[in-house]
Amino acid sequence: DGYGAAYIFVRNNNESWPENETQKLTASNGAMSDYFGYSVAISGATAIVGAYYEEPDDLYQGGAAYIFTKNGNTWSETQKLVASDRGGGDKFGRSVAISGTTAIVGTRLEDPDGVRNAGAAYIFTKNGDTWSETQKLTASDPEFNDNFGARVAISGTTAIVGAQWEDPDGVSNAGAAY
Repeated sequence: DGYGAAYIFVRNNNESWPENETQKLTASNGAMSDYFGYSVAISGATAIVGAYYEEPDDLYQGGAAYIFTKNGNTWSETQKLVASDRGGGDKFGRSVAISGTTAIVGTRLEDPDGVRNAGAAYIFTKNGDTWSETQKLTASDPEFNDNFGARVAISGTTAIVGAQWEDPDGVSNAGAAY
């Protein structure tokens, strides 16, 4: 259908993984070429799915991420996340990660402090049933086209953010992680 999807598979005890999904997840407002499902992560009964070409507020490729929560055996969309300072072409949601009640969403083409495509990552925290943006992370040495936020990961209270085209020690596009 062109809208994208993410698939949940559940393994019972020590048995093999099922050949077919338990549930197919889609965005409630899915549109053609949103790239929903390009990035996915799961922690317990919460999943996050990126749709980096989604167009919130009609912002061209601004991007979004969707939170799904498991209730019984059913997964349901519970919230759509977007950056508070979203802009067209940022591609928020190209990378996502989640650990417990904290999620991180990368936006590799964000322009922090006017540095084009330096990138950023956003921390969201769950309070009650609501996820809220609590912090924007940027590199300490942002430069044009570093793509900070190209990849993200989180475990407990520690996050790591990749900048695939960072130039450490003057080595062009060698990359770095923060």
